Amino acid sequence: MNLQGEAVLLNADAPNYAKVKERYLARFPQSAMMFGFADFALWELRLEDVHLVLGFGQAYLAEATTPLNWTHQKPNTKSVKGET
Repeated sequence: MNLQGEAVLLNADAPNYAKVKERYLARFPQSAMMFGFADFALWELRLEDVHLVLGFGQAYLAEATTPLNWTHQKPNTKSVKGET
């Protein structure tokens, strides 16, 4: 999987910082002490495109007009041998 976009440092005074921190700690509760270190930060990945390569002839794209509105390329359904 290839993720393309921009990584941006999420400042502690950003409007969504508290929500992102809460979600992070829900997933990684043992890392609460990391927020006290000067060299620890949360980053936001603003995705623009996603490429998924499953093998020969199986590469798919996904793109978004907004962070919550992704369009995924659908693979062609291959018929099972003997079916028409």
